Amino acid sequence: MRAFTIFCIVLLVDLVTARRREVTVSNQRLPVDQNGEKIITGEASVLKVTEEDGVTAFYFYFNNWGACAGVNCCDSDAGCASCCFDDPPHPMQSCSNPYLNDHTVHVYRTIDFNVWENVGVALPLANRNPGIEFRPCVVYNSLSNRYVMWYEDRGPDETGYAVATSDTPEGPFETVAVNVTMPGTGRIGDFNIFVDDDGSAYHVRTGFDIVKLNENYTGPEHLIASFVTPKRSEGPTMFKRDGRYYVTSGTDCCACIGGSSLYISSADALSGPWTFQGDIGSNQSAPFDPHSPYNYVTRAQGSAVFAPGGNSIVWLGNQWNSGLRETPPGPRNHDLLYWAPLSFDSEGRAEQLAFEANASFFVD
Repeated sequence: MRAFTIFCIVLLVDLVTARRREVTVSNQRLPVDQNGEKIITGEASVLKVTEEDGVTAFYFYFNNWGACAGVNCCDSDAGCASCCFDDPPHPMQSCSNPYLNDHTVHVYRTIDFNVWENVGVALPLANRNPGIEFRPCVVYNSLSNRYVMWYEDRGPDETGYAVATSDTPEGPFETVAVNVTMPGTGRIGDFNIFVDDDGSAYHVRTGFDIVKLNENYTGPEHLIASFVTPKRSEGPTMFKRDGRYYVTSGTDCCACIGGSSLYISSADALSGPWTFQGDIGSNQSAPFDPHSPYNYVTRAQGSAVFAPGGNSIVWLGNQWNSGLRETPPGPRNHDLLYWAPLSFDSEGRAEQLAFEANASFFVD
């Protein structure tokens, strides 16, 4: 019996290993869809789905910023981090302003990170209130058997977040809640939704406040914890690894050229205490220059994290305004992504990143 048990364990390990495969993605060019078109990019959310036939698929949701080119703001007084066009240093097309009311959320499906299926618009304009939409984040609720999308809700009459749901990962999502306000003192803005092993979901927003959501993931239940980073930062993402919780964030970066830092905070429990581990994304070889696009190794601002397989964690960022390096300048919704598999030391501390042309990681 003991020999049979060992045989079964070895067989199971072999099967898991056989399913696991290494994939490679580029940080210097975008994937293309089944029609040979570059994928639409913007702030991202990644959802890992085990489909009915047992296939593991990854759904990528991108906020569509539109097809106009951005503007180079690095020679402005405020430098590269100030590309939100309040006072651009150069003329621009009006449609280049990211604070427009025409954002939709586009969704792609991939199994191998090589073939990308353009599934279509997951959140059309007709399915949300008029206004400015940012930062979609999609999770699955096993209790309601619904896919839940939160997004920033910046319309003229909106004061919080909006929530949309769908029966399928591809949508279309229908907005079911607006003006969702959260407890705590953090500002309404960038956020992330994290689902723990027990199915409980948590909302973390710039500030930083961690709020447990209700059982349907459509609103707040109560505040769990609040913490700060040594320097003002935004764009949080949350993940769990080896029983420890992590939040990533970066210094303020408004559609910025050159990206931002990558701060890591961690805790043994969501309630804290939260400890600042450090900055793993800043360029250590030169002093900071607000007018340089090379202060940060990824040249990107954090957008999402996901676990592709095993114990791997991949950080995904947006290389805002990277289309300006093309001739003629490329559109905002084809700005490059940056994929960064995170490494950790024996004490669970994230290790310093270096710029990589390609990223490789394992997928189950």
